[in-house]
Amino acid sequence: MRTIFKTVLGGVMGAAAIALATPAYAQDQFDNTVIQFDVDTIVEFEFVESRGVYQSTFGVINLNTGDRIPLIREVRSSDSAPIGLSQSDDTGTPGNSVPQPLAEFEFEANTPYAFYLESSYNGQPAGIFYSIDARNPNNSRRLRLDGDASDLGAGGVVMRWDDTGSLLVPPPSQDRDYNDFTVRAGGHVACP
Repeated sequence: MRTIFKTVLGGVMGAAAIALATPAYAQDQFDNTVIQFDVDTIVEFEFVESRGVYQSTFGVINLNTGDRIPLIREVRSSDSAPIGLSQSDDTGTPGNSVPQPLAEFEFEANTPYAFYLESSYNGQPAGIFYSIDARNPNNSRRLRLDGDASDLGAGGVVMRWDDTGSLLVPPPSQDRDYNDFTVRAGGHVACP
């Protein structure tokens, strides 16, 4: 048996539908310590928005094998030409900076995973952050999850990344606004 969580944006298939509903078990985890399900589970992800000058890739890492699977990629850091580090945030939107805003991934049962955000600036690596605090420098929280495993089929989980602290921003200028890359996981429309 497997569970499928999908998403629907503005009435268009994409932000959240449960194709096969099963109850959440205590073993299911979707938090800053691990992503893990007790049955094979497909989760659909939807890019919402990005802010800033970094160009990022969001993905899943299998913690047993170390394999990283990219899911959503920005083809440019924003919809328009970058403003720069000293001015207001540049915004990236679905269909523009991210031409393919929907992705899905099948999580294997009882396998630990984490999410990652890999950023670059002008083609140069600018850092990788993980959903698991312990994998980040100084055990820092880089992902704020608005929801948990039980929300995947009831509204979804909004994943808000903060990439401040990547190579370009010195500590006194770091903002921790958790709006640099936003993704929705799962959703709220149930399918029979």
